[in-house]
Amino acid sequence: MAQVTCSKCGNTAEGLERAPFPGSVGEELLARVCAACWKEWMGQQVILINENKLTPADPQHYALLIAEMKKFLLLAD
Repeated sequence: MAQVTCSKCGNTAEGLERAPFPGSVGEELLARVCAACWKEWMGQQVILINENKLTPADPQHYALLIAEMKKFLLLAD
């Protein structure tokens, strides 16, 4: 895994093993998010899905999750 300077925590740490999404979103995550902050987001995502009864297969719910992920990880929109 490559070292990245994380957009969320600001530390230089190990990044993700592979892009978690296809396309530019996945590439940005791979380049700018450390593995620890990604793990933290995954926990937060479960909470969001459960509390808001979201279905990630629904395009509107998916878009909401992507927007929340970008806010959480301090990625520009």
